[in-house]
Amino acid sequence: MPDWSPWHPRAARLRVHQTSCCGEYELAAEGGQYFVLRQAEGGSYVETARGAYAHAAQTYVDLTAQHRCRRRAS
Repeated sequence: MPDWSPWHPRAARLRVHQTSCCGEYELAAEGGQYFVLRQAEGGSYVETARGAYAHAAQTYVDLTAQHRCRRRAS
């Protein structure tokens, strides 16, 4: 399970490269670093796996592969 920490913008522009099926996770980049972003309770955002693309992308793939889509019926 990844460690999540509060997201604080570190650059003028945030770029979202990929979003999971229901928007639970986003593979994003800012200032030359990649990370996985998700919305926390209260509307704030948290991040994990900040760093090189390969690390962040693999974390994103792992998270999206194991999550349950909120749009699908249970």
